Amino acid sequence: MNTKFLSSLVLALAAPLASAQDVATLGSVKITADEARQIAALQPGAAGQATPSEGALEALLRQELVRRALAGEAAAQGWDKRPEVAERAQLAREQVIVSTWLANVAALPDGYPAESEVKALYDKNRAYLRIPRRYHLSQIFVRRPEKGDDVAAAEKRAADLAARAASSADFAALARAESDDASSRDKGGDLGWFTEAALLPELRAAVEALKPEKTAGPIPAGGGWHIVRLNEVKEPQAATYEEARASLVQALRQNKLAQLRQAHIDALLAKTPPVIDRASLSALTKPAGSK
Repeated sequence: MNTKFLSSLVLALAAPLASAQDVATLGSVKITADEARQIAALQPGAAGQATPSEGALEALLRQELVRRALAGEAAAQGWDKRPEVAERAQLAREQVIVSTWLANVAALPDGYPAESEVKALYDKNRAYLRIPRRYHLSQIFVRRPEKGDDVAAAEKRAADLAARAASSADFAALARAESDDASSRDKGGDLGWFTEAALLPELRAAVEALKPEKTAGPIPAGGGWHIVRLNEVKEPQAATYEEARASLVQALRQNKLAQLRQAHIDALLAKTPPVIDRASLSALTKPAGSK
């Protein structure tokens, strides 16, 4: 088992996104609930991770609205028809086709991996399988509005709430009354447990510096301001088989997929070996005008 493979053994939980019809619009550009779920799922490192907070998801949706609006603007001007743009678009299209084709021809066997394989991987690597430090967090979130004057008022509201949270014995009651994050508001702002890697980068330093039952903020991030409370910390510890199993399964499946895809490529190359014209290749690498 190599180090790269071991590094893929990430311990995390997944949670569904809230349902809605159209969750974001920009003029005629719309993002549906299903599209919002897909956008969240396609983020780097999203597999097996908890659903992003409302503020983080809002920031992603804003970025996607702008991307789609710009794509529409470019298409209206015929930008996509320019030869150099069309060539790059074709390369991107072919890459998607290749990756999905490989996923089709190199599919995992049914029931893979067997429980015995998962257990053997755990026994072999249990010394390296550890749950990192985890933080149990609650928050009060103040959404950033669109208009300039409203932004200043919202920022002041966030600062006032941060002061009240720092001196309040009942953070949960304040979150239920004031937070703009619907996904955590009804739970008294409870966000659950996070590893350092799962924290928004803007929140990481503040959370790591907090002591239990203390608050920090307002911190601008993810489309608004966060007032964060650290409820509890769990120090790094060895992972039990039950805690590590989901990540072990995921790592075995990823490793097996890589093997199957490489085997398919190797078979293709063995059947029709590539031929490289060395003289032509050498000419291509020479500076223009040289002999």
